[in-house]
Amino acid sequence: MKRIHNYIVIEISGWERERFVNLCCRRGITLYNCQCVKETIRARITRQDYFKTKELRRKCHVHIKVLKKHDIEFLFARYRRNYSIIAGFATAFVLMFIASRFVWSIEFDGNYIYTDDSMRRFLKEHGISTGDKVKDIDTENIEKAIKNELSQVTWVNVRIEGNILKVSIDESKADELHSTTNDGNIISGYSGVIEYIITRSGTPKVTVGDEVSEGDILVENTLYVPDDYEENIQQFQTQAQADILIRTQLSWDKEINAVYADKIYTGRKMTTYAISIDKYEISLGFPRHLKEYDKVVNEGNIKIGNLIALPVSVQKIILNEYKENEAEYSEEEAAAILNEKAERFIKHLKENEVQINDYHVNIERSGDKYIAHADIDATVPADFDVRKVETSDE
Repeated sequence: MKRIHNYIVIEISGWERERFVNLCCRRGITLYNCQCVKETIRARITRQDYFKTKELRRKCHVHIKVLKKHDIEFLFARYRRNYSIIAGFATAFVLMFIASRFVWSIEFDGNYIYTDDSMRRFLKEHGISTGDKVKDIDTENIEKAIKNELSQVTWVNVRIEGNILKVSIDESKADELHSTTNDGNIISGYSGVIEYIITRSGTPKVTVGDEVSEGDILVENTLYVPDDYEENIQQFQTQAQADILIRTQLSWDKEINAVYADKIYTGRKMTTYAISIDKYEISLGFPRHLKEYDKVVNEGNIKIGNLIALPVSVQKIILNEYKENEAEYSEEEAAAILNEKAERFIKHLKENEVQINDYHVNIERSGDKYIAHADIDATVPADFDVRKVETSDE
């Protein structure tokens, strides 16, 4: 039995059906898999040969019944009136193929110190953002940039899965300190007392209990190696690395206006939707009857499976109308707000491996403002940058 892929199954009936088969063979018309079924002959024939049998059917007085069509052309003919369905599938396939050539989503994993927004800004500064071609993204260069420029990252893996760029990192939990200047020395970022120091490479210039000032060299980038007689000392340049903790005094200042705009919600709400395509947004409704309102946005990306993210997201937007009235904080209300901000700042310090020994918050009114000042007794890594915590607390 010969296997053919595009064929018609026919049933031949009539008194001269054997003659019809013989004439087909003489004319070069091939019948495959011929079988006698009762008083008929069943066979397979190609589409081209089927149309050649018209004269022979009339000559032999036989009737041919088509039982099955196995041909892509017949499939298109069957659905010729539903061409829009076929065109829709073809268009969807083409769009999916084109979309798979670009990165439409960036996902992060393992980041706590560096937020998703800060990581996206970092990648954007290095020319990486959604909408870039997959083939143009060099994952090795991204890994090198993250390792070299983000000091708290100890391990990074960048990979592309489907059209999703995934960045996995591990952040340093210990207070390991690397060189903080171009010449490889470790410089103190604070004035205070050394409470802990373990040098991994380089020459320590201070010990536990020493008082240091901001800008002092704590570990030098030079190794001194004497000979057997401890006379001729050789020097080697290295990158200083150490674990160093300094007990110091930190200060925190915050102010709020005594008079503020108090929001009174009217209870009127409106729900609308929007479609976001890459950097463009199409709103499906407008807040025609709301003057001032808060907006709550719930956004969901459209994905096909876990690997293909389409550049389309749907937003559900809830609008809550309010009216503004001028109000003034009482001393108790202002103190509660500023103390909460101070507690949040202390919490962020602890999350960054800063040990809080003691702190005091003083709040007073000056003109039309309430001003808070905190003195914080803390033990910090020598290179800890408190400004990053203050920025994240805004």
